[in-house]
Amino acid sequence: MKIPVRILLTFTLLLMIVGCKNGKRSLEDVPDWSVFQNFYNEADYQKYLNENINSLSDNELIFSFQVKEFYKKEKAPIWTANGLQKHLTQDFLELYSHAEEHGLPLEIFGYQVVKDDIQRLQKGNVKDAKELYQVLSEIEVQLTRANVRYAKTMLYGATDPVEVNGGKWLYENDSIRPDFVARSLEEARKGTTHLKSLHPTDSTYLALQSEMRKYLALRNQPWDTIPFFEADSGRCVKHVHLIGQRLKQLGEIAADYQPSDTLGRVLMPAVNRFRENRAIPRSRHLDEETFRALNKTPEEYIDQLAANLERCRWKTKHTKGSDFIAVNIPDFMLEARSADTIALRCKIVCGKYSRKADDESARKNGILPAMKTESPLLYSEVYSVVLNPEWKIPYSIIKDEYYYKMVRNSMGTVNKEKLYIVDNRTRKQVKPETVDWKKVSQKNIPYQLIQSSGTHNALGLYKFNISTSESVYLHSTNSRWAFGQRRRAYSHGCIRVEQPRELAELILMMNDYDSTRLEEVWITLGEEPTTEEGEEYSEQKLEKEEKYRESLSPEDSIFYRELRPTNLGLRKRMPVFIEYYTAFIGPNGDVHYRNDVYHKDRNVLNAIEKLAPKPKKSC
Repeated sequence: MKIPVRILLTFTLLLMIVGCKNGKRSLEDVPDWSVFQNFYNEADYQKYLNENINSLSDNELIFSFQVKEFYKKEKAPIWTANGLQKHLTQDFLELYSHAEEHGLPLEIFGYQVVKDDIQRLQKGNVKDAKELYQVLSEIEVQLTRANVRYAKTMLYGATDPVEVNGGKWLYENDSIRPDFVARSLEEARKGTTHLKSLHPTDSTYLALQSEMRKYLALRNQPWDTIPFFEADSGRCVKHVHLIGQRLKQLGEIAADYQPSDTLGRVLMPAVNRFRENRAIPRSRHLDEETFRALNKTPEEYIDQLAANLERCRWKTKHTKGSDFIAVNIPDFMLEARSADTIALRCKIVCGKYSRKADDESARKNGILPAMKTESPLLYSEVYSVVLNPEWKIPYSIIKDEYYYKMVRNSMGTVNKEKLYIVDNRTRKQVKPETVDWKKVSQKNIPYQLIQSSGTHNALGLYKFNISTSESVYLHSTNSRWAFGQRRRAYSHGCIRVEQPRELAELILMMNDYDSTRLEEVWITLGEEPTTEEGEEYSEQKLEKEEKYRESLSPEDSIFYRELRPTNLGLRKRMPVFIEYYTAFIGPNGDVHYRNDVYHKDRNVLNAIEKLAPKPKKSC
């Protein structure tokens, strides 16, 4: 009798509902492969699996305590229930096969190991029950490890940001939830939906993923080196078509562009956009730096993107809102947002990087320690703006640099750099001529050197105070030559800002400073008043200064300084993020690439590679 299609569909739907009751996936039958028919006994395997899992160490099983507790409670395997859940296992292997799109090697998820073990079972290459249970147990352990590793990676990152940044990571990281492992493994029985839901979805991550897919597709294609040659815009020169072909490969020129040997109206703008995305100056000429960038291999891009995808996965307690300052060290740029709109974008100078030893020889377990002078990566808040700041020279700089200047010519240094000296023992200022620096030990310098306020000051006219454990901050500078350089890593760790007035104005306006209060700020910095209110403020300021000077004791009046710091405390603090991205979305919407100024990308990649499972334990 022919059963109506409607009844068949209803019956199928009922089976699906029963199978998916409580969100659980129905168990598959024991595979019909010969090894299972010859050797498999569910009770015996369950006992073997429990003993094996309980014997594994932290190095062999990530989050081992929580995993063991889960199996103790569940008393049943996930992937090897009924011998093997073939379709469930295949779903997870399919998910892990796309791990490279996240910048992750398949090896850290035991991908090939599990595939080889399953193939071994299919071919019947086991001699007895013990060997069968050993293989099944390995599949279960590998997939359990992979499941937890994948969930942890997508939620919190695969690596420790403090470690891979050589200690210069001062963010507070999100802690892993207590139920993280149990939730991940409970959801695993239902399929891969839970793990897919953990994928980052922010625009930067998705853009970097798209780039990653492009370069993964290109890595097995021919990638010949384009030889250097000179050419000007509009000229026809042999081999120019090679540049057009390369830009087509990279998707950085119109897909219908037909390469020719003319550096014409289509190719030249595409070359300049390619340069812009790599911080190479625009030009009407071809240069060697552009050729080096064009010859960068897909594998090099894949590594760079992998490191930055990992950075995107790190979770910190503080996230960006609608108002913040973000400094990206490799880009040497600061971006300030107000009401979620870019209000300021300007150049910065960051901490210098100079290592006497070769980078590779300086690595410890694959990690390159941070230099003392690197700018730390951190979250903080601008809690005050200091006008006409003094520079309290850090002890390390006094010891390593100023000590020799003072021994050689103390008064010349004091007069040239307009310094004053404070005795750390008495906390009082002393006359520079009374200190004999030749009798001062470099190992124990009892004096604080302070550079007085003014345009000569190394901090310039603005200092933006932030709370950090490394005593770094943002400030202006009296030496602006570095802003003309492309690689701007010259400071001792602080961030020098190219447009400090604009940044100060943005922060103060966020704190309800109106035009009258802002004019008072500019007057304090030495500008002439432009309004009647400004004239009145200027006069009052002079009167207060005269009263202050008259109040000084004869001893203190010797050290009187007319220009002194003015601290403007902030009611609304401006969040500051100092970051490190060598690949990111640029102002033009494209993915931009920058040089790895502190050599941190390889740290990330080495740490990820170390996550591959250790050789399997013999049972």
